Amino acid sequence: VDAGLQAEDAVHEATNPVSTDLLVDARTRLIDGLAHAERSVESLLEGRDGDRVLVTGGLTPSVVASLPARVVGIIAASEEPESGAGYTSHAVILARGRGIPLAFVTASVAVAIQNDEIVVLDTTANPASIWITPSDAIALQAHERREARMLMRAEEEARVVAPLSHLGLEVHINVGSRYERFPVSADGIGLLRTELVFSEHAIAPTEIEQLVALLAIAAPLGNAPLVVRLFDGGGDKPIAWLPAPSEAMAARGIDLLLRHAAILDTQLRAILRAAAHVKVRVLLPLVTCAGDVDQVRARSYGKLLVGAMIETPSAADKIDEIAAVSDFICIGTNDLFAMVTGQHRADCTLSLDTRALGMVERIVTAAHGHGRKVSVCGELAGDPHSARILVGLGVDAISVAAVRFAKVKSSLRDVTMADCRAVAREA
Repeated sequence: VDAGLQAEDAVHEATNPVSTDLLVDARTRLIDGLAHAERSVESLLEGRDGDRVLVTGGLTPSVVASLPARVVGIIAASEEPESGAGYTSHAVILARGRGIPLAFVTASVAVAIQNDEIVVLDTTANPASIWITPSDAIALQAHERREARMLMRAEEEARVVAPLSHLGLEVHINVGSRYERFPVSADGIGLLRTELVFSEHAIAPTEIEQLVALLAIAAPLGNAPLVVRLFDGGGDKPIAWLPAPSEAMAARGIDLLLRHAAILDTQLRAILRAAAHVKVRVLLPLVTCAGDVDQVRARSYGKLLVGAMIETPSAADKIDEIAAVSDFICIGTNDLFAMVTGQHRADCTLSLDTRALGMVERIVTAAHGHGRKVSVCGELAGDPHSARILVGLGVDAISVAAVRFAKVKSSLRDVTMADCRAVAREA
């Protein structure tokens, strides 16, 4: 800017080329801030009624998290539409978890779609199909198919009301937005991604903003638990108001949050206030040692149940000491399996690598030795076959995207613990 560039041009120059959708996210929010959010989704929806499909040149996690329920589809530009090149798993996983159909197209196709045009988006097959200004017959058929799918999902959820007591398993859901639906028979929210709930904030959310959001999200829960993961930033998940300090640029997860004591304490105060109305548990992201848990427990005055998220092989190696000071353990299989296999996290979400599965088994065994329950909240838990393996390895709960809840729970209704153990041994 001092050299004469426009602010928007300076931002683009400083951030191109970028490697992850989360860096694109940070850039997009900064550009929107400079433009007074003239391009925000909310502003685009003003004066427009009914269901809408978002067409965007850059899809980011904060955009997906902020979409209201009437946005029923996303068409995003990509350099390689068939693979969705340029996107890591964060935005894609969030869209899939919310049940929002997502298709990638070339930039020229995205630009060609005009506001208020009728669009039919079908992602039930690969590659996806898109009709712009379709015939009345195609539009009617699309409406009928969508209504049929929604009815089928509702019927499927109605059939899985009974708990999986024969397996001793609870099935929770993952939430990253205020707009996600809570299945009536879910055993609770097993993972609330708080950094996504407040991803559009330019500054850290206040205590009262966090309290209001927590109570709104927990409203359908009744007496079911709400597991609140503390702000998880750093690495490829930059948060504008949670920067890594110059002396520790690699800080991530709970390590980064502990370096921002005021933000951590504000979040804990909001959770403590919510605990007066909701059965709340706190989950620490990317725990490295028992000391992480001890510090958070002290900051919350011992008034909250504190769990540790095991996401790295080094944390798995310290599971005995971590489990000894934690109230519960949660395994984040996306990052853990990526590190074990050496793959990108977007490519290994359903990996059944024997080394990684063995690590899960060791974590479960050690945690149970300390009387701690273990849940799994990664994408692995949302796959019916993989869920059986996890049950066979001894996990006590799985937490899945709401859109996968009924399918996964239904797949576990008619299997025995012996079946699951057999599948786990084979894997």
